[in-house]
Order: sequence, then C-alpha cells, then structure tokens
Amino acid sequence: MDIQTLFIALPVFVVIYQGVGMFLESRKSANQTTWHEPNPPSRKPLQDLLNLGAGLGLNKRLLKFQGMREKQDILLLRSGNPFGWNTEIFLLYKELAAILTMILLWRLQYNSPVVLVAGGYLGFKALDIYMSMKVSYRQTEIQHQLPGYVDLLALGLESGLDLLVATERIIAKMKPTPLRSELQTLVQENRLGTPRKDALQHLAFRANLPDIHSMTSMIIQSEELGTSLSAVLRAYAEDMRSKRVSRAEEMAGKAPVKLLFPMMVFFFPIVFIVIFGPLALNLITSYK
Repeated sequence: MDIQTLFIALPVFVVIYQGVGMFLESRKSANQTTWHEPNPPSRKPLQDLLNLGAGLGLNKRLLKFQGMREKQDILLLRSGNPFGWNTEIFLLYKELAAILTMILLWRLQYNSPVVLVAGGYLGFKALDIYMSMKVSYRQTEIQHQLPGYVDLLALGLESGLDLLVATERIIAKMKPTPLRSELQTLVQENRLGTPRKDALQHLAFRANLPDIHSMTSMIIQSEELGTSLSAVLRAYAEDMRSKRVSRAEEMAGKAPVKLLFPMMVFFFPIVFIVIFGPLALNLITSYK
C-alpha cells in the first residue's frame, strides 16, 4: 500500500467507523420508551482518539471566531443532535470531511488550487447542510403533531390536571417523535428546578417555530394574568388547523407553476416526437 492510498484510507475509515457507530447509537436511543434512562458510555477504540483531536487548541481557536461555537451549538440543538456529538466533535468531523474531499479531488487529478479549496469548503459545509435538513424535518414533524398535543393538553387541563402533569400523561402515550423529545426536555428542565416560564421559553427557542412561540407566550401570559387556559388552547388548536389547511392550499396552488418547467423539458418533447414523428417519416418517405 503506497502512502497516497494510506492517506485516503485513514480518514475514510475514521469517518465511516465512527459515523456508523454514532448512527446505531442514535437509533437505539430513539427507540427507548423512557426518557430518563441514561445512554450507555461509548467504548469504541477510536473514541479517545477523536476526543483528543477535538480538544486540540486549533479547534478551540476556530470556535472563537465570529460566534462559531454559538452557531454550531444552535444547529446541533435544533437538529435534535441525532449522533450525540458535542461542538468540538462536530467541528472535527467537518474538518475530516473537508480534508477527505480535498484528497479525493487531488487523487482524481483535480490539482487546481481553486478546485481543491472549493471542494474542501463544500466538504466542510456538508455536515451543516445535513444538520439543517434534520432541523427542517424536525420542525415539519413538530408542526404536524402540535394541534393534537394542544387538544389533549386542553382536555387534561379541563379535567383538573396541572400543565406539566398533563404533558407527562400525554408523553406517556406518545410514540418517539421530535415533539415528544422536546416535551420530555421541558418536563425534565422543570423537574431539575428551572422555572416553568424559563422552561417554556427554552422550548420555543429549541423548536424555533412561530406556533410554538405563540403557544408558549399564550401559556405564560395566561398564568401571569390568571385566565382560563383550556378554552384558549382549544381555540388556538383550531386556528393552527386552519393555518395548516391554508398552507396546504397554498402549496397546491404553487404546484402547477413548479411542474411547468419539468413538463416542458421532459414531457412535451416526447409527446411531440410521438405525434409528429410518424408524420415526419411519412413526409421523408414520400419525397424520396
């Protein structure tokens, strides 16, 4: 094995080995039915090496530039942190992805400095793009499940339960979903001593959805003013369903415009060939 192959194989092995392990651990933790069970400690041989690389002074200095640590923390937080990474490990994987991309481009004879730098930048941003997709997926799932949760919460409040007690009852019957995970964090924060107002504000910050912001603000104002919350929540659930129908109608209205270009490129030429092809062949044959 030559030195070039070794330089390519080592980052590939590190990324695939540790990435697959993190993925399996995230799937295992997602299938757990109780939120308070601690995850077993990782015993992978490469974990200590990765922690050593993530804790280098270079990583710490990079995380100080222009609020990079805060941006990475928010991205991991809102994506649900599916692999259990901290910010240093996340940055280390981005650096490995950038190096691996540059090595592959160099191996494929793309030796231009501009191409190598651009490839390294794309490799560095690839994990950010993936985590952003996870954020969008979680927000879509939370948005879809939120009206049902608000209805059940209003029913629990009408039966005399406290807000967080009703939330715990609802969590016990929910399947593992992004909304369930966020509600579990809400209950856990309150159990650990965080004031309810702050825990609700943390929920709104993590989810980063207008409906969650409105719901938490409504709950906080209702508790401060002493007004009935159950009736307000039922009306709000109906309003959210109306908004969801409006969004669906808006997307349906945009669909014909989005389909126009693919139809012009892929569908209409085939139709023209099928219709006018035989006529053109007949004309060519008659002239001959």
